[in-house]
Amino acid sequence: MIIILKNIPANTEDEQIEDFIQPALKGCFLSKNGYIEDILILALNDRKTHRVEYYGLVRITPDSVAKRVIKKLNRKKISGKHINVSDYRIRHWQNDPRINRAKIDKLLDKRRGERRRGPWGDKEDIRQQELRSEKILGNLAE
Repeated sequence: MIIILKNIPANTEDEQIEDFIQPALKGCFLSKNGYIEDILILALNDRKTHRVEYYGLVRITPDSVAKRVIKKLNRKKISGKHINVSDYRIRHWQNDPRINRAKIDKLLDKRRGERRRGPWGDKEDIRQQELRSEKILGNLAE
């Protein structure tokens, strides 16, 4: 399982992440020990704020230990900064909440047609009414 460490400090190195996670990997009397397979540090540019945000991706085996690490280390400090630890989910069209939400919204939309009905609904009808009122006003002015 891959876990993500969000908003880590910029000067964080792989060894610091390993030292941060290592105590949570050790099992108790009946639980398994876990192992770190891979560590990756990402620097992503935020388009809105024009800042660089740093994330750490850590692959831990087995999955039960990774879940225990998430519970133990979430909202803990690394290098003096509180970080968020959660499981990393790869976005795919099957699990993308944006696509699934669009499908739900489409099903919930009960409206069959336009809300406006009558002569004031179409632009052509409005334009015809304006022309008629101009003719009437023109006739009154004469």
